[in-house]
Amino acid sequence: MALKDVVEELYTFRDHYYEHHQAASEDQKIKDLSDELNKTLKLFNEQKDEHEGAKKAEYDLLRAKALNILPDFNPEALEILTKLLKFHPKLVEAWNELGTCFWKKGDMKAAKTCFESALREEKNVESLRNLSMILRQIGQSPEDKLAKIHESLEKAKEAINLNIQDGKSWYILGNAYLSLYFTTDQNPSLLKQCLSAYNHAFSDASMKCNPDLYYNWAMALKYDENYRLALENFEKALKYDPFWNDPKEQLDMLVKHLENIQLMINKKGKMKLRKLKDILSSLQKELASSSANETFTDKKGQKVVLERSKFSALQEGLNADKILRGKVICHVYCTDSPSFTFCMIDEEETCFCVNVYNMVQGKGVIIGDSVAIYQPFLQHFNFTFCDKIFTFSSIRVNSPLQLEVNKKKLGQEVIAAPRLSVTLKSD
Repeated sequence: MALKDVVEELYTFRDHYYEHHQAASEDQKIKDLSDELNKTLKLFNEQKDEHEGAKKAEYDLLRAKALNILPDFNPEALEILTKLLKFHPKLVEAWNELGTCFWKKGDMKAAKTCFESALREEKNVESLRNLSMILRQIGQSPEDKLAKIHESLEKAKEAINLNIQDGKSWYILGNAYLSLYFTTDQNPSLLKQCLSAYNHAFSDASMKCNPDLYYNWAMALKYDENYRLALENFEKALKYDPFWNDPKEQLDMLVKHLENIQLMINKKGKMKLRKLKDILSSLQKELASSSANETFTDKKGQKVVLERSKFSALQEGLNADKILRGKVICHVYCTDSPSFTFCMIDEEETCFCVNVYNMVQGKGVIIGDSVAIYQPFLQHFNFTFCDKIFTFSSIRVNSPLQLEVNKKKLGQEVIAAPRLSVTLKSD
């Protein structure tokens, strides 16, 4: 068998390992991969004499690529590639493999230089993908980090333009969009672009067994409040990497959070009946003395007249011409929730949850506060996961500027600064 085919088989074995070894641990995977690598290197040794002269460059490149199969840095691969590029500086694949060596060694600057050297010789998908990943890991100041993420996004787009069918490029583009989502103002449109890119990635059969893709997609779905699909994708990440703790922890936390939301809505915050009646009476008095229509300045700076609405009169999705008023009856805590979550009741004593994004920690509402939500976005949930039934409704608030608390409109001081770290599996 040709050595090129042997190396391709080695990478296929690694990338599809958990399809055939679902109960194996990460340590077992590394051991099995090391055994396969040793078999491959034995074939290289047997064919060494056949690859002298003009064929030696290809032999050295393939051997280094085989050595790079394991996650740890391999000094032999670094040595082979450094010598190879000294005599064959136009070998694009060798520059990419050398960049991978430096990356594993922790030398991001050298890795970046290698990928840029490869691109000077030829514009290629692998170098652009790798640069996109590297750029998101460097940068000193918040401004520099943001600029690097924008550059990372452009490199991923360039890679897709070279091969629109390449699932890994779509996956890396999705990661770049998700990083940008967290380093700016958590604009929902960025999240939609991220999810679209991940969806494109799955059109490539080679990505269907990638646990990282399922995990990152699940994280994005969680922020998008597509809870059923998020849970299913955390589960798939576990299927293809059963000893990876993060998907299990995220899945368990999300299930618990949804259970808590449903419980607090059904039990109306576990509030005593007398206290609940007092809060409802207070709300009704406030509403009786307030106008049925109010003026709101939207994010475009335009003044919009909003009609006060009961929860039951809202339609699913955006209610652009409505304002919803109610009282806070409880908080719903979660250690890793991207939103500040609480439950409210309206004038009809309907209880629902509210998820507020981009709010400064410690600046949230307290029990008994009167809250008005401008242009509420309503979602209904009704799904089953692992024999658990989830049925509840919630209001999504993308910015605290959509809120009024105790007749005071919230201002810029309650908007959270961009988060510069993203809890994601690396590319």
